[in-house]
Amino acid sequence: MKYVKLGNSDITVSTITFGTWAIGAGKEWGKSLDDSEYVKTLHAAYDQGITFFDTANGYGNGRSEEVLGNTFKSNREKIIISTKSGSPTLVKDNAEKTVDDCLRRLQTDYIDVFLIHWPNLTVDVRENMEQLNKLKEKGKIRSIGVSNFTIKHMKKAITAGQIDVFQPCYSLYWRQIENGLLDYCKDNNIGVMTYSSIASGLLTGKFTKDWVFDETDMRNNKIALFKKDVFEKAIITNEKLQYYADKYKKTLAQIAINWVINKEGITTAIVGAKRAVQVIDNVKATDFIMDKEDYVKIGEIAMSVYNMVNDWDTMYQKDDPRMKLD
Repeated sequence: MKYVKLGNSDITVSTITFGTWAIGAGKEWGKSLDDSEYVKTLHAAYDQGITFFDTANGYGNGRSEEVLGNTFKSNREKIIISTKSGSPTLVKDNAEKTVDDCLRRLQTDYIDVFLIHWPNLTVDVRENMEQLNKLKEKGKIRSIGVSNFTIKHMKKAITAGQIDVFQPCYSLYWRQIENGLLDYCKDNNIGVMTYSSIASGLLTGKFTKDWVFDETDMRNNKIALFKKDVFEKAIITNEKLQYYADKYKKTLAQIAINWVINKEGITTAIVGAKRAVQVIDNVKATDFIMDKEDYVKIGEIAMSVYNMVNDWDTMYQKDDPRMKLD
């Protein structure tokens, strides 16, 4: 595992971040497990060298924060925690309560990285930044980040305070940030922590064209990459990418994670897991380097899937009003 400085902050993080949406967050990502399994998984992540754990107050209505906080309450200082909340909750009369609630669930007196989860048409992001900076001055948060922002949103936010980290969706199959956002972050020394790094499990290679998701599963034809035509194209493309997994004696998921963390400008890749064995497999994505031409070729092959969703504003909506800013 490698460790890198997170943007403009004084925080050092592992190049793989543990994503906790599936930890205690209900059935959005398939079958839920007992909390005892999640605790084992979180400990396995730390034992494998992962020091950065990402959550949000919206994951299971705070349940993911609770499980994470309870697991590491005795060695809190050894890990880095990022959590987030929506823009409307981070305004003058509510921002401190929102952060205090996160602190309570996480059983800590500080949060390393606090992110504005999504922009909002009715809230000026500069007010969010001003309120978070006040909480930073109080020592309740150490750094400020934004998630799912456009360049316009970021330029507006940065007039009211320093942005240390940007959290976008990014994978071989979801490449929107290559259209200027990644360069903007590099130019402004903003750390980039990608989410959905294995495309919500699509790049594990475990799915088949006739796979049936549970009705409650978010991948049940509800998000871009799992729409029927895109999903079927991805399954075919996975088979082409498997050549490189075989070449390096790795899994498809390890190839996909490795590709992300070795992309110039990416600081750390968020990868979720429910079971300890999944974490151990994910970490193996950090112990090899592919030939330069293979990184290029893999990216080129995957573009056939990305080109089918490149007109979606977010992975959830083709025309997402939150992404609009005059």
